[in-house]
Amino acid sequence: MKKVLSVVLLVLAAGAAVGATFLPFSELLIRLAPGQPQTAYVTTGWSTRFGGTKDEHGPLFAIPIVVAAAAVLVGVRWRKVAFAGAAALAGVAGMLFVYLLNAISFHKTGNIAIDPGLEAGFGNGIWVLIGAVVLAFGAVVVHPDD
Repeated sequence: MKKVLSVVLLVLAAGAAVGATFLPFSELLIRLAPGQPQTAYVTTGWSTRFGGTKDEHGPLFAIPIVVAAAAVLVGVRWRKVAFAGAAALAGVAGMLFVYLLNAISFHKTGNIAIDPGLEAGFGNGIWVLIGAVVLAFGAVVVHPDD
């Protein structure tokens, strides 16, 4: 029974982590000139978009997330690999969270004086990714020893 629960949790964790890469990690709504509508600046694991324009030099956060998710899946067979995958996923999520926190707080503290109505915050993707980390470590706890 523990093995089945561990497999389910590991598969859910890997799926949630990969799925999170397609959701927004951060969202910023900014008005570039008075009277203009706000433009969305959205970062996902695969792209950064400013309005309809894709930033060709945006970071690809999805690559280390997908690699960590693959390690989590391989952990179905070996508990130590599941732990390593969960730790890698936690490391990537932590790095991404600090990066986003820095970017969001930079915008919220008035460093961009163009738009007093600026809105910046975390997107759903970061919360799904953190949930995947919790699932992965839960799977490690119930995973039977090798």
